[in-house]
Amino acid sequence: MRRPSQTSEASIRSWAVPGEWHEGDARDARDEWRHEGDAREASSSSSFMTIPDLHMAPSLGGTSTSDHTVMPDMDDLVPSLVELVARMDVINPEVLRVTPVSRALERFAVALRFESDEDYYHKSHKSTKISTFWSHSWHGGPWKKVLTLVTIYNGTAAVSLAFLTGVLMMVLFSFRTLPGTDRGWIFGSWEWSCWSTSSGFVVASLVLTCWRSQKGVFLDRICICQNDEDLKTEAILSLAGLLKNSDRMLILWDPTWTERLWCLFELAAFLKSKTTQKQHLVVRPIFFGPLSIAIYLTLFALALPISTVPIHTTTTMVELLGAMVLSCLAVAFPTVSTLRSYFRDLDTMKLQLLSISVDSARSSCCDVNHVTPSGGRIPCDRKVVKECVKIWFGSELSFENTVRTEVLDLLNCDLTEKVFSIPWAFGVTSPLFLGFMDVSASMATAPDHHQRDQPALALLLEGLVTWLCFVPVTKDLLILLVRVGRKRPRSTCLEILKNTVVLGAVASPVFVMLATYGLTRFAAVDALQRAGIFACCTLLLVVCNFLFALGLRALLRRPGW
Repeated sequence: MRRPSQTSEASIRSWAVPGEWHEGDARDARDEWRHEGDAREASSSSSFMTIPDLHMAPSLGGTSTSDHTVMPDMDDLVPSLVELVARMDVINPEVLRVTPVSRALERFAVALRFESDEDYYHKSHKSTKISTFWSHSWHGGPWKKVLTLVTIYNGTAAVSLAFLTGVLMMVLFSFRTLPGTDRGWIFGSWEWSCWSTSSGFVVASLVLTCWRSQKGVFLDRICICQNDEDLKTEAILSLAGLLKNSDRMLILWDPTWTERLWCLFELAAFLKSKTTQKQHLVVRPIFFGPLSIAIYLTLFALALPISTVPIHTTTTMVELLGAMVLSCLAVAFPTVSTLRSYFRDLDTMKLQLLSISVDSARSSCCDVNHVTPSGGRIPCDRKVVKECVKIWFGSELSFENTVRTEVLDLLNCDLTEKVFSIPWAFGVTSPLFLGFMDVSASMATAPDHHQRDQPALALLLEGLVTWLCFVPVTKDLLILLVRVGRKRPRSTCLEILKNTVVLGAVASPVFVMLATYGLTRFAAVDALQRAGIFACCTLLLVVCNFLFALGLRALLRRPGW
């Protein structure tokens, strides 16, 4: 089955110079070219595709006054193509289209996957502005991209509503409005709540999968007509104009994105059209979504047993803690390995951008030697891109220098610092605080002799300190440690050992914090006093982690790191 037709990496192989290509008797010649079929390799925003016959559509200046067809030489087409593309105009307002994010993600984002060749043009509508232009490589993992887009557009709503639901459940249970379960607590018998954690998880799951974001985005497979040759032609030639009319450009980055010619073209067009591009260009790695979801699920699995598992003896408590630690390590180990691999990919990206050249970037037309399977000629995308770059930046060298400096700094900053932000850390670790909400609500309904020192308020304070203070600095420490230890050793055994060492370094502050929590249980009788002592110890640990992180940052600034 032929893979679906797209646009960005489209060699424009049947373009005709104005005044030279006409309708009428040319129909037979166009039909012959159309049957040549040109299934070609995809790139930035394209897949294997058959390029439309670019006969002169009326909006492009086509006429039908001649009875004979003149086949122009392929090289003669380049100046006309360059002139149209470099103007950064939208040739026909009909091709400036957007689709709501919710429609782009329908049916598990089938439009982003290869296995379907359906027409999705009906999911788009005409617009005067594009909120976000999606740029991606079709060589990257499709499911990773889907999960990342779901996380970007639905994640904030999912986490926020889950958190609000958790707060509501905590309040309702504290006033004994909701039923609880007798877990068989070692220190007494009363009903415990698991409402905040469980309902928060249910709400987060439903919102993440069902939230229908209405932001208008440009996805080529939906917003470019694949059945109307004229509209498809006009959209291809309007690509730079579409980028100019986009408020933001979202790059779904993977190592193949930097290699592709049409990715560079999209980036060049966007940079040219935006004087404040740093405010508009957003870059996210395609593993961002899977990683975020995995961390959230893991912490939910750890938080739920805290208020549900029966604890009849101290032995049961130790067994529960042991099981939780093992479960956490089972997820933490592949997480560390994935992050180390990610930062190695960033090193590769830096080398690619430092040596970038329009001549060295991969283009599918050059991969097939500018010849269709039936022997027809294809005009070179590279020539069009090179000439456009010269017009926009003055010279190829100027563009390449821009990529090696401004673009490299921008991508490096986004992919190392902005991806794993503090709001992101709060979101993926929110199940941790939902667990504290449940324990706090449970203590609020405990018998009166347990209420003298306000344990519910104390537990809530301890949860807030852990979540708001300890989590962000631990996240920073994790990122810095995996960056320092990102280099891959020669053997698999050494790789496993290195992952273990990095994980141990990251886990050390966590174990210190847990030990501190346990020791503070004996520091005072009053629960609020214990919470205050724990908060002071946690803040001291945060300061130590922060100073250690400063040292790691200084190390990473040195040459060779």
